[in-house]
Amino acid sequence: MSSSDIVSLDDNSIVINDLPNDTEAAIRYIKTLLPATLNDTFKYPPIVFIHQLKDIIHNETLINKELDILKNQCKIQLLTIGVSDTSSALILYEDYVKYTLNIYPENCCVKKFLNIIIPSIKSFLVEKCILRQQFKLQQYEITELINCGLLLIRNQESYWVSFPSSGSFIKRYNEGRKYIIQIIKRRKFQEILENGLATGQCVPFLSGPRYIFKLLHIIFNYRHRSGFY
Repeated sequence: MSSSDIVSLDDNSIVINDLPNDTEAAIRYIKTLLPATLNDTFKYPPIVFIHQLKDIIHNETLINKELDILKNQCKIQLLTIGVSDTSSALILYEDYVKYTLNIYPENCCVKKFLNIIIPSIKSFLVEKCILRQQFKLQQYEITELINCGLLLIRNQESYWVSFPSSGSFIKRYNEGRKYIIQIIKRRKFQEILENGLATGQCVPFLSGPRYIFKLLHIIFNYRHRSGFY
């Protein structure tokens, strides 16, 4: 390591390469806004939406560049929330692994997927032929990954990378988003008090899944500049 990679501060050496870039720091900050403890019935991984980063870092080119770096370093797992071929969200790889292994601690297919396949493909899209030829997966193993929620069928020849319970998350997220947007658009000035959104007074049907509720609250804090609706 060259001297340019290290900076001295009060007789201690800090390795520059170990410090997070701006985008990773923003991801970790947004993650701290999410609930720390969740109801077991509605437990999801700490998901960060990419448009949230743009409200913290006002440089989309930098965000895209640093996301590519984080992806190549296998520090994040990109996701698509829905059926789009464009990544719209992400999970820190460490959280992705921890969350998944907490649900499937002894599943050999899951461990192979997390330890070998994900670090190699570095994408949220994967072709079936890659899984079969490069990683030597049998059809029953691919089926197992689908059943575990780690693969979503895109078409007959490819899959989206996902996470367990993603279907429940996407369903509740879309329902809550649609409902809140309808409420805001019915208001005279298309506004709603933050406290009303934060406490659930405006979305009684979402009073159970606190994670989704808190997530929607955080996202709507960025709505004016992020094009949320």
